Amino acid sequence: MLSRFRNRRSRKGFTLIELIVVLFILVGLAALIIPTVSGMVGRTTASTSASSIGNVANAIQRYEAQFMQYPDNFDSLKTSLATGTELDTLDAAFVAATEEVTLSLTKRAPLTAAGITSVGIHTTGDGSYALATPTALTNTTVLRGPTTATQVALGLEKTGVAGKYIVLGVGSITDMKGKTMIEPPAAFPSDGSINPVLTYRRFMAIFQINDGTNPLTRAKLVGVLAPDASSVSTELGNYFTLTQPNN
Repeated sequence: MLSRFRNRRSRKGFTLIELIVVLFILVGLAALIIPTVSGMVGRTTASTSASSIGNVANAIQRYEAQFMQYPDNFDSLKTSLATGTELDTLDAAFVAATEEVTLSLTKRAPLTAAGITSVGIHTTGDGSYALATPTALTNTTVLRGPTTATQVALGLEKTGVAGKYIVLGVGSITDMKGKTMIEPPAAFPSDGSINPVLTYRRFMAIFQINDGTNPLTRAKLVGVLAPDASSVSTELGNYFTLTQPNN
């Protein structure tokens, strides 16, 4: 009897049955926790992006109110103004939602009147924090603008018109830096494989340069997009969808 008691006291560790029970408990907890954590990451991304879109738009508008023109040296989202090749680290969704817009004397005039005369050119492989090279706009500069379908999807138009808008990145060399914002924000990625150092994750400003028939006298800001071309309403919609009890 005494030896049996001693054997029980000297036994260490778990039995196989006990280990299996513990394993099942851990698996059950993981099934509950992982979706919750994933949902939190998604909600954080959506809410942060929506907030940044508003902050960027506000900074541009305050700059215009203070200096009577828009800030210069936005990012062109091109690696070459001569060839019109887009920056190869742009989000695929953004590239699909936009198309090339070739400036002309009449299309460039509204930008010049609004204070936008130069854009930053990146090189292949540049991410969010690489400094672009300031380059003067010309009458043959190739930029990017929303497709007609994107114009409708964003609520800018009921019927999209090609070449009516251009999209420029709010990057590190913008004239707003140190004036109406300390540093232009980069979007928080929901996908852990996206590295802002290697991928362009800045927010984009949409400027209208044409009324559908004629160039505007002066370009005007009409919206700000996240790096994947989503708007603030889209990001807020994503946030509230992710907060539903079944998500």
